[in-house]
Parts: sequence; C-alpha cells; structure tokens
Amino acid sequence: MASACMGDIAILEVALRNHMDRRLSLISSEQAGTGDWYMAGLRFDDRAQRQIREAWNHLTVQQKKRHTHGHLVAALTFGFWRNLLENGGAIHAHWPDEGSADYENDFWCKGIVKAFPGGRRHASAANAKWTRSYALDIVKTVHALRNRVAHHEPIVNGIPLPGENRRITLAEAVQACFDLAMILDRDLHTWLVGNSKMKLALEHEPQPNA
Repeated sequence: MASACMGDIAILEVALRNHMDRRLSLISSEQAGTGDWYMAGLRFDDRAQRQIREAWNHLTVQQKKRHTHGHLVAALTFGFWRNLLENGGAIHAHWPDEGSADYENDFWCKGIVKAFPGGRRHASAANAKWTRSYALDIVKTVHALRNRVAHHEPIVNGIPLPGENRRITLAEAVQACFDLAMILDRDLHTWLVGNSKMKLALEHEPQPNA
C-alpha cells in the first residue's frame, strides 16, 4: 500500500508544484518583471526563504547556470508548496523592521487560487466555502500520507495529522489524494481514478487487530 501511495502521490506532487510555480511566476512577473519568483523579492516568510536556499544549494554549478528555474522548482519539497497555503510566518530578514508574511493577500488572492481551478466546484459539492484553508486541508492530508509512507511508518491504523490531535483512516487519506487531483485538474482526476494503484491496494487493506 505504501508503494502504491508513493507512486500516485509523486504524480500529484509534480502537478501541484507545476500549477503553483506557474502562478508564482505570473505574480512575480507583474510585480518585479521576472518569472523567476524565487529572485523577485516576494514576501516569503523565513521558513520558505530557508527552503529556497536549501534547494538552491542542492543544485550543481551547471544547473545554476542553465535552466535554473526548472531545476530549483524540482528541488523544492512537497512541504514548501503546502506551506504556501498557510497564513505565512515571521520575516526577520530586515530586522528591526521585522514583520509577518501575508500569504492570503500576497499570494492566494493575487493568483495562487487559480492554481486550483476545480476548487470552487469541489467545495460547493461538499456544501463548503472555497477558501485557502479548504485547499490547505486537502494538501496537508496528502502531505501527511506522503511523509508517513516515505518514513516507513505504519498506516494500517490510520494517518495522524501533524499539529492536530486526531488521525484519519487510510481510506480518508487516499480520498484526499483524489480530491487534490480534482481541484488541480479534472483530466488528472479522471486519469488517476482509472489508473490508481492505491485503489487496488486499498481493496486488500489489512484490518487492524485482525
């Protein structure tokens, strides 16, 4: 089951980062005249800035000189994209004029919301309001499942959600993967439903305490 999850989530991660990268590039092009958003002086919080520096440091000399944008985006973790859907943390780069990032107004409202063209319809079908928090709930669930299997942790008894005093069932975590596909791209969702190894493995899920 873990192997099946990693295969499907890898596809979702690429789709997520491509959609969000495209929107960040448009935001930075409008504000700074460059599509290289990681060099445009956007108001990322300290955590995001650190993750960008770490990704940069993983690049080879040749990668830094050629096609840097694509290599950098590929080097960023799933957690980086998930974090951009949060409120935004502290910015201490210009102390004592320190402040806080405002991801709602600086990123979400300025274009990141358009990275999820199916979001509004998905939320409406669930009788919910389409917001950044709604998207974050889906992405952080997929991220939690991804980390669980990547770290070789058991998943039979459910998936604990970091920062929350609860866990969800494996079936709920898998459903979040399909939800993410739906809010990103309807064709991706259709393809995943027809080709997902998670669905096949889930049918043979071991039962707790069996």
